[in-house]
Amino acid sequence: MDAVAVLQEKFAVKEITPEKYRTMGSLMMRFHLEQYAVEGLGNLCVLKTRAMLGLMNLLTVVVTPSSGKSVPFLLIDTMDMGKKHLCYVEYYDCTAGGADKDKLLAASAPYGDVADYAEKPAWYVQERMAGSLIKTGEKARLEQMALDALKAYTQQAAAAPVKPENVAGLKAFQQRMIREGNPSTAALTKTLGQEGAETFFRTVVMPV
Repeated sequence: MDAVAVLQEKFAVKEITPEKYRTMGSLMMRFHLEQYAVEGLGNLCVLKTRAMLGLMNLLTVVVTPSSGKSVPFLLIDTMDMGKKHLCYVEYYDCTAGGADKDKLLAASAPYGDVADYAEKPAWYVQERMAGSLIKTGEKARLEQMALDALKAYTQQAAAAPVKPENVAGLKAFQQRMIREGNPSTAALTKTLGQEGAETFFRTVVMPV
């Protein structure tokens, strides 16, 4: 999925990747980062992870609406390992008045027949918006699901108003992500250390 190309349909996108973070890790777990400023929307982070000598490949796409746009924080994760394929499309509504979800629900509706993935309990599960998808199945179908979700999000973001009061909720959620963590932060902590991983998250993954 080319997240940059999708966002460029509605926004001006400029790469701002810090060189020190572009490639990180070891032979067993290697990260490749791309960071972009999305004019009028916020930050785009694309993180590709190669693990287990290439047996596991992950793609993480994070859109942080730090401009105050009335859209949710978006996190897309895909994982391919042998015959196992997973895709997470996670929407977190941090807005002050509630983000519209019609386009997001419409994009998720065609994938109701795709098997849900039974994830482990975590604090962030109950925070997700309706329309979020946690699925497992055929790789091509999951890739299309992620693409459809990002396209719907981009269209919604282009039409959404900017409200400065939305930033406070986004900042609060950023703090929870750092403090309470998720699987991605655990992997980054092993590579960058606790303080380094926190700085990376604040400045690259989810800057607010």
